[in-house]
Amino acid sequence: MKRLLLSLSTLLLIGVAARAEAPITITGGKEDQKNVLVVVPINEKVETTSISAVSLKDADGKVFRAQLAPSRLLSGKGLELHILIPELKAGQTLVLTPKFTPTLKPSAFFAWGVDEGMEVLSYNGLPVVRYFHKTFDPKQYEPKKEIANPTTKPYHHLYAADGKTIVTNSNQGQYPHHRGIYFGFNNISYDGKKADVWHCRASEHTAHEKVLAAEAGALFGRHTLQIAWNGQDGKNFANERRELAVYDLPGGKLIEFQSELTTPLEKVRLDGDPQHAGFHFRANSAMEKNTKETFFIRPDGKGESGKEKNWVPKDKSGPVNLPWNAMSFMLEGKRYTVVYLDHPNNPKEARQSERAYGRIGTYFEYDLTKDKPLKIQYRLWFQEGEPTVEQCAALSQAFVKPVAVK
Repeated sequence: MKRLLLSLSTLLLIGVAARAEAPITITGGKEDQKNVLVVVPINEKVETTSISAVSLKDADGKVFRAQLAPSRLLSGKGLELHILIPELKAGQTLVLTPKFTPTLKPSAFFAWGVDEGMEVLSYNGLPVVRYFHKTFDPKQYEPKKEIANPTTKPYHHLYAADGKTIVTNSNQGQYPHHRGIYFGFNNISYDGKKADVWHCRASEHTAHEKVLAAEAGALFGRHTLQIAWNGQDGKNFANERRELAVYDLPGGKLIEFQSELTTPLEKVRLDGDPQHAGFHFRANSAMEKNTKETFFIRPDGKGESGKEKNWVPKDKSGPVNLPWNAMSFMLEGKRYTVVYLDHPNNPKEARQSERAYGRIGTYFEYDLTKDKPLKIQYRLWFQEGEPTVEQCAALSQAFVKPVAVK
């Protein structure tokens, strides 16, 4: 396991404009790197965007996993070629030539399907992610149980490698308002009104409207969603485009979350507290009985089991603006770790939230206006076992400081 984890030392995101089938030159940095994730913008039109239609080889004929897809949500228009480089030596120059061949079929690949009206992403036939969304119904639960209403917000479930264990929470357990991979705020104000799309006690809610795009191929699966943010009166006050992608990498899964929130109003104030606002990961409630076995790994080292560190609203003390934080927990007799990766371009200050019952995230304050949409990007690294501080730091560096490319 240790050797496998060390292979995760670098996941690099590289941007370089390229002609459709022109050679791509990638240059290594000062240190050897493994699992280098390269994303190359394609300037020219390509006849097919089929994810199974990319062949990529170096001068020796070695084949690299690659996938062609429309640009990510926050990257603008066009196409991008995603490439996984298993190993890149320090100072090494690697020249790859892409060929777009519609007849090419990968041996293993992601695929989207629908189960009970909900989108499911699978890899090699096993589910990886399930997008949970139901039509909003304020009467699903009687009064005082509103926070357990399963229809108040869409979110993503994550599966373990076995394709059976659901790692994330639904509307179960002691805290049914914390669900899966989720984004929202509990203290929203606009036009003299209030909204809490985290607890959703007074009929405010977020609602799935449609899938805007979906891709799936040899390297990753991704979809882009349109989600409405509605107030207590049922009227829309903000609109979100949310994108979630899952990459298959040695040792685990890399999840990329991007979102753009806009409003038709003059101003919407987004605020909250560390436990009920921002972007969060919530583990399955079945692990609540093992809270003493949960620990957090932070840039300053591994914490004590069952011990949390949180930003405190009362005196504004506690951790802020951490580039990464990791939660390691036990579920059904197996240890899993999720590494939470923040990006410096996200609003600050980012106030930390940790809960030993299985939740990790951050939140910030923001004034959303017609002219100033909210754009955020995060990553989650999910694996079995426990990574080191150095491995978590490498994941963060790969996210925020890609190597230079000529």
